[in-house]
Amino acid sequence: MVHGIFKNFRERNVAITDGVFAIAMTILVLEIAVPTVSDITSGVALNEYFVNYLLPSILIYFLSFYIVYNFWENTVILFNFKKVSNNVLSLNILTLATVCLIPFATGFIFQFYNYKVVNIFFSLLVMVISLLYILMFVVLVRENYSEHFKKKEEIKETIHKTYDDGIELPNLKLYVRGVVLTLFYLLLSPFISSIISLILAFFSPQASLLSFVLILILRFIIRMKRSTKDKLFNIELTDEEKYLIENIREGIYGEE
Repeated sequence: MVHGIFKNFRERNVAITDGVFAIAMTILVLEIAVPTVSDITSGVALNEYFVNYLLPSILIYFLSFYIVYNFWENTVILFNFKKVSNNVLSLNILTLATVCLIPFATGFIFQFYNYKVVNIFFSLLVMVISLLYILMFVVLVRENYSEHFKKKEEIKETIHKTYDDGIELPNLKLYVRGVVLTLFYLLLSPFISSIISLILAFFSPQASLLSFVLILILRFIIRMKRSTKDKLFNIELTDEEKYLIENIREGIYGEE
């Protein structure tokens, strides 16, 4: 009975997650202000509106839209883990609350994209959301690979003999193969972009915004470079582990 209630809660959590992202992505375009007739009194004024406001706003809109879409995609992949605890669902709600700030931050940038402090605020917001996703990943890995932690030295030795690929997180020594590692790299891409954007904000606000294109570039490179490594060749896994790995792989690369 308790399991059924939690399963229903998880499904409702997924539903509200999709709804929040859909609304956030829709609101982004509503943040672009349409001038009134009294604001545009001549063709020159209209041209200035296009050049100084509308064109930069459309570019910023597409960047923000992709950033929100990137976070939604990360959520979809993370929810492919079989064990999703209340801790993860609580982190997800906190993440959603932070994601809802992106339309506000985007509207702020529409008006003041040349100002350093606005770009710093936007970069910090993306960084915080990225860190929340990384934290969710860590919790999910710990919960879904709990048996691995009990014999981590044995697994570590086996992995090193078989593969030259692994990951070690501070205070979280867990070596995983394939798509779980790729997922971690994908979660890192917006975090890396936000750090670069934060640094550039002190020198060039425009370059700070454009640096978020790195998210798209990094995700493309990661998928291209990791696709072969992520295939399950001669790996001894339980049926449950294979199911988990294949689900995450499908989330990253789509059906193949």
